[in-house]
Amino acid sequence: MIAVEEPELEGKLIRPYTITGGRTGDDLPLIALEALISATPTAFRLRHQFRWEAARIIDLTRKETALVELAARLDVPVGAVRVLVADLASRGAVTIIDPPTGIATTLDGYMYTNLLRKVLDGIRSL
Repeated sequence: MIAVEEPELEGKLIRPYTITGGRTGDDLPLIALEALISATPTAFRLRHQFRWEAARIIDLTRKETALVELAARLDVPVGAVRVLVADLASRGAVTIIDPPTGIATTLDGYMYTNLLRKVLDGIRSL
């Protein structure tokens, strides 16, 4: 008898558009990948009102955490995390600390690329 391997279920079984209620964030202000997200005291009072990834964002942002790192830790596309973070910010649950002006375009993107490499190195070291 030939053994048949069962396919492994990896990753999320919920689609990103389900997480965001079908919203893409096109109508929201752009949140930079390196923007730091931090939970507010309000977040912990309202935490029971948030589900799944939104509640997890609150847990992960007890310390300032970059948007791109949140996406990596949640294993969710950055676009979906942007929508969730914008929703949380509108409810006063998180604050968004923008990177210094011009960092993304300084030296023709060099600093931005360097920053992303540092973020990836940090994630890999986890």
